[in-house]
Amino acid sequence: MEDRLKKLYAEIESLRDDIPAQKSRKIHLLGQVLQIIGKFHADAVRAHGRAYAERKRIWGESIASHEGTAKDKEGLAEVKAYEARLKEADAEADMWRWRNAFIATQELINAEKKDLEVLMKEYEG
Repeated sequence: MEDRLKKLYAEIESLRDDIPAQKSRKIHLLGQVLQIIGKFHADAVRAHGRAYAERKRIWGESIASHEGTAKDKEGLAEVKAYEARLKEADAEADMWRWRNAFIATQELINAEKKDLEVLMKEYEG
């Protein structure tokens, strides 16, 4: 999918903004980009959810398998879950990166549509 994104962006960059047909093609291609980004975002949400579940599993198993006060158990569980917390943080960052890319692409599509409207009015007038 990343190769497809690169090809789409390369074609988008090759299009001229002052030709209505090419501007329209650009909007169409950005829609395809949006679909791919949406799939990446969905994958990232899944990865984040799995990382969260794994961290909670490690934490819970640590609490359940050790003796001591609640404070001692929680401290030990936090230490054991540290690496899982880092993985979860990375997964969350990736999720937000794709979500932000999705929103930015939506905004870009809207801006391109407005530009096309203005361009068409200029050609009419």
